[in-house]
Amino acid sequence: MKKLWKNKLVRYGVISVVLLILGAAGFLGYYRMARVQGVISSYEINEALKEKANSYKAVIYTQDRAFKNEVINELKKNLVDENIYLKVEPVEDLGESKIEEWDKVILLSTVQSSDPPKAVLDYINKHKNEEKLSIYLTADSGTWSKDPGYLDVTTAASKTENITVFSRRIREFLLN
Repeated sequence: MKKLWKNKLVRYGVISVVLLILGAAGFLGYYRMARVQGVISSYEINEALKEKANSYKAVIYTQDRAFKNEVINELKKNLVDENIYLKVEPVEDLGESKIEEWDKVILLSTVQSSDPPKAVLDYINKHKNEEKLSIYLTADSGTWSKDPGYLDVTTAASKTENITVFSRRIREFLLN
């Protein structure tokens, strides 16, 4: 083994392979961490309508990420004059959610490793036949590769030009 290690070609080859593996692992780790979605704090839009009997009550389950926050901010501007109370909740609270408490339920989440987060996927599978559920997913590729096909899902990349696409479709869902 010592003789083998003394050979410069073998030594440089082994060191190069180790550095290549460490570099790839570092890049993948960074890429994964850069894509981590934050946990949003709950808040309300049009909160004066919360107790009003004839107002629509809707909830958006989402994550804390610049793109999703911009979609909700644009939606908020477009709902100022509408009779819709909207609560924004973290997707982590989906397990506690009762769909019957809301007139409309919106999932605004992300696709990572080919699927939405487990809580979102479980909720989708549990309520896939509910007309009051609308699903919006962001993905780098712009598609959900494992989309089962029987769901009405809006999927697009988290690009600035898609902010209006998402907020317009969510608004249309809320108003219909």
